[in-house]
Amino acid sequence: MNKDLLYLKKLFSKSFRVKRAGGQTNRNYIVTLKDKKFFVRLPWESVLDRKTEGGNILALSRNKKIKRILPAYHIYVLSQKNILDPKSKERYGVPDGTMVTEYISGREFTAKDFRQREYQKRLAKTLCAFYTSGVRFVNQYDVFRDEIGKYRVAVEKYPATKIVSSEDLAEIKEIERKAKKQLPLSKKGISTHNDFLLQNFLVGPKGKIYLIDFEYAGFNMRGGISYDFGFFFADNLFRKPAITKKLFEEFLDTVEKEYKRRLNRRQIYWCAVAALLVQVWWGILRYFSVSPKERPYFKEYVQKRSIGVLDLYKELKEKS
Repeated sequence: MNKDLLYLKKLFSKSFRVKRAGGQTNRNYIVTLKDKKFFVRLPWESVLDRKTEGGNILALSRNKKIKRILPAYHIYVLSQKNILDPKSKERYGVPDGTMVTEYISGREFTAKDFRQREYQKRLAKTLCAFYTSGVRFVNQYDVFRDEIGKYRVAVEKYPATKIVSSEDLAEIKEIERKAKKQLPLSKKGISTHNDFLLQNFLVGPKGKIYLIDFEYAGFNMRGGISYDFGFFFADNLFRKPAITKKLFEEFLDTVEKEYKRRLNRRQIYWCAVAALLVQVWWGILRYFSVSPKERPYFKEYVQKRSIGVLDLYKELKEKS
């Protein structure tokens, strides 16, 4: 906290009050400056390309159509410069990827919210505003190239059969091959979020839903917007209580009415398979990188998602 406080002092020249905010992947703070509040994200060291993320934030900040569903961006630091204000000569001695946005007094979107028809409609409006905004991200995103393949190759260094049987691992690899075939590389991609976790939707004071956290965003070349919906479905299969397929289908109906076009349901579920594959290979890597005390959690995490991949593939196969 002491080091972070020094960073915050480099961002805000006047006296301020600070409070730690939630979040696990970054160090997040709420800074109060007189009568104004800001949300500050100080990034952990990671494999993320902050230059790419900065380019995407710049694209979002310049798009007038999308601004109404995002917190306002004030600072994004690359090479000590605020790329959102290129005319400014001010320099910030803080890590690349440091970001300051408008603070929105609200709360995380929950599964309980999702079960309410009104909140489904609000979420659908937010997502459709995003997809119809025309925002163009600077990087291409291919879930098989950028995540699944990398994690699977890295897993080969470890005895993964301690967690998943060799038979299931072989079948999961075969399912990966088939999923990649079902989601062919497209020349015409679309800007997608690629990380539709419940905590990346923020419910504002009047129930308005905002979209946050674009660390994994990109110009999706496999599945397009189907990947976002597939990811959302896959991530909520294992929550307690889980979001059922019936409830998810009702939500897709709501999205189609708002979006005014049909969604490719089969492609969405193949994208859900891809999202589960990400979680399986990532979870195995995490299992071998954490302390023995933490391993039971990741063992259960991987085993549940392995079963999820096998079951969802079986269902898709039966319907083909």
